[in-house]
Amino acid sequence: MKTNYLLAGATGLVGTEIVKQLVANAEAEVWCLGRRPPEVSAANLHFVEHDFKSEVDWSRQKPVSPVAICTLGTTIKKAGSQSAFREVDFDFVVNFATEALALGARSLHVVTAHGASASSAIFYNRVKGDLEAKLLSMRLPSLHIYRPSLLLGSRKEHRAGENIASVVTSVLSPLFKIPGLSSIQPTPADRLAAYIIKTSASAATGNHVHTNLQIMQGSIT
Repeated sequence: MKTNYLLAGATGLVGTEIVKQLVANAEAEVWCLGRRPPEVSAANLHFVEHDFKSEVDWSRQKPVSPVAICTLGTTIKKAGSQSAFREVDFDFVVNFATEALALGARSLHVVTAHGASASSAIFYNRVKGDLEAKLLSMRLPSLHIYRPSLLLGSRKEHRAGENIASVVTSVLSPLFKIPGLSSIQPTPADRLAAYIIKTSASAATGNHVHTNLQIMQGSIT
């Protein structure tokens, strides 16, 4: 029996990796919501144009009881303002979660960030923390939150911080084996994608937060 996957953020760094890995599985039917389709094309990949502000147009066909995965995210610089950033990283994600719940999603998997906290003095981390609190309040049957560190991978847009992190990682990789530092090592997007897919295969019920250390070690909780 095939598994339906509903994905938001399919054109982003992590989302692109998830799509690539999922479409290679003949037992997966992948549904992507977004403003533009993924670069990958496959017989088991379906694209539905959606802005995450209104109701989804399911006039053709819709996934039943999907595994819902959300990798939506932007930067304040790209969004243009803190309010625009919050709309994408909070409002759009909550709207996606609501849609997934309405479709009878068996589990919801959302990428936030290492350091996410509603009480953080850092705006980015505070929005991520607010998002986690909101998702937890929705009483989803199975919620999995992922907190990666700085993401590494090939992006279309230039992000100086991530380029620097890539260099630092190659130089300081031995230090990340030290307890305390291993939890903040940069996270390869393909590794995070594989971890999310692996976790979604079991999708234990209840609320689960996956730390960067668990993601890097590949340990499922």
